[in-house]
Amino acid sequence: MVTSRRGSARPKAAEAPGLRERNKQEKLERIREAARELFTSKGFAETTTREIAERAGVGTGTLFLYARTKEELLMLVLAEKVEAVQEERFRTLPTQAPLLEQLLHVFEGFFRLYAKDPALARMFIRELLFMEPGPAGERMQLELAFAARLAGLVAAARERGEVAEDVDLEMAGFNFFSLYLTTLMGWLSGAMGPGDSWRPMLERSFALQLKGLGPGAGTSGGNRRRRS
Repeated sequence: MVTSRRGSARPKAAEAPGLRERNKQEKLERIREAARELFTSKGFAETTTREIAERAGVGTGTLFLYARTKEELLMLVLAEKVEAVQEERFRTLPTQAPLLEQLLHVFEGFFRLYAKDPALARMFIRELLFMEPGPAGERMQLELAFAARLAGLVAAARERGEVAEDVDLEMAGFNFFSLYLTTLMGWLSGAMGPGDSWRPMLERSFALQLKGLGPGAGTSGGNRRRRS
């Protein structure tokens, strides 16, 4: 009997961490959904952290365990989805396609995501661009990491002979990201129209950039780098 009691007690003890983790995840989902609903209905500036906590059914102290500021709450709403899209796009990348086609494949996923809720996307992008110094530094690290992945695509294209040998890979990745961001802002503002209206502009922008990176185009002497 003693052995039986000990044996039955062990699974309950093992279940405790899993239960705590599920409770934590449930609170996170409630907070994320509450923030999304309030940001969409009231706007980012008008929404308070107290309102989000009340809508989520948690205390403000608990809320701040997940996000310290409204900006972090906004990141909480969309950042996870943005990262998931990034991983999916690179995982399904047509590796044998030309660089232009690869770039359009990567960025199409983000336009598809933001098209689901343009109002929230506008808030997200606007706040990302004008974050306070601390969070902005964290955001910049994420952007640099993404630009580095784009630079990896340029490096592979260089191996295929699509771009010049002396192209600055780091700057090329950052330039493609900047062109995407400019196109995204124009599209979210409604200046380009709905649907896939972003595609012609982005494709033309990338094609022009690639023309400057092509074999024989070269770069300025101060920016030349050895092939790594």
